[in-house]
Amino acid sequence: MQFSKVIGHAALKAKLIGNIREGRIPHAQLFVGPRGSGNLPMALAYAQYLLCEDRQAVDACGECPSCLQMAKLEHPDLHLAFPIYFTDKVKVCEAFVTDWRKAVRNEPYLDMDRWREGMESENKQLRMGVDIAHEIQRRLSLKSFRGGHKVMLVWMPELMDAAASNKLLKVLEEPEPNTLFLLVATDMDQLLATIVSRAQLVKVPALATDEVADALRERMPELGIDAARAAAARSEGDLLEAVRLASESEAEHFVFFRDWLRACYKREVTTTAELADGFAKLGREWQKSLVRYGLFIMRQCALRWMGADGLVRVDGQELEFVGNFSKLLSERSADGIRRELEIAHTHIERNANPKVMFMDMSYRMMGLLRVDRQ
Repeated sequence: MQFSKVIGHAALKAKLIGNIREGRIPHAQLFVGPRGSGNLPMALAYAQYLLCEDRQAVDACGECPSCLQMAKLEHPDLHLAFPIYFTDKVKVCEAFVTDWRKAVRNEPYLDMDRWREGMESENKQLRMGVDIAHEIQRRLSLKSFRGGHKVMLVWMPELMDAAASNKLLKVLEEPEPNTLFLLVATDMDQLLATIVSRAQLVKVPALATDEVADALRERMPELGIDAARAAAARSEGDLLEAVRLASESEAEHFVFFRDWLRACYKREVTTTAELADGFAKLGREWQKSLVRYGLFIMRQCALRWMGADGLVRVDGQELEFVGNFSKLLSERSADGIRRELEIAHTHIERNANPKVMFMDMSYRMMGLLRVDRQ
């Protein structure tokens, strides 16, 4: 992937290109950024520029044999490691590498949800075990095919178990010559501190609203300017979320979330139970989408409660709801509601029983909405 195809981050691109041209290439770099920020495309563009046989001033040439192979993620000196489903027979990435390449070519801003959904398995826990770390070590012991650098790209290293992390640490402490590790993560806190300390940190921030809006218009030419800007503003720099927002109507989410909060405030257990039935019958992606929408609306309520009306990004029925509901908030309830929604999102990702999870969250919400307000 060329730098020109990575959305935004002009200053970071210039810095990475300058480091390579000046010969300042650390043996390990950790690309950290939130979902939809472009940390994976940035790492891939960096790898392509490094392996390019005819580097230009601001990008890889895109035409040499190395660039053509990188476009397919099939360069012989680019090695890949990523989370997989374990089976009795399969514990390394080789069996899934074709699927992963296809997934990234289809969506360079790939996240765990899309990768998980693209794989067929009854086991829904993606992870990286010590066998993958052994495979990394074995691959890097081989000579470079083209005689230059070898690149090991590890996507989502925070999902490595303890044994794999310690094995990777050993490899990072004693790297092979001309070997470059590119670790691409979204949650640096889940990595071993010793791994983080041995890699140069490359922070990939969330995209700017204008950058997301322009990217949406390029991906979806039929989308109006106002609609693109509205989706970009709500996405908070997450391109994948912006695409979802631009593709789906939020009206259904608003009605469901509004009715549920009203039922929780009034402590209408029968109504919440009925809503839980409806919630459980819908797909996991819809459930997660609803929770993310709830987090967005609660942020708007919190901003209104704090008097930051200029930062509120809703209108119409949503604005009316935000204005009314914000009056019910306190510091404790606002933080508690946010926390409960984030926990719910995590539980949905881990395949918790949706009806049980929803009812438990409802009971907790009933308590939070009745706390003493100052």
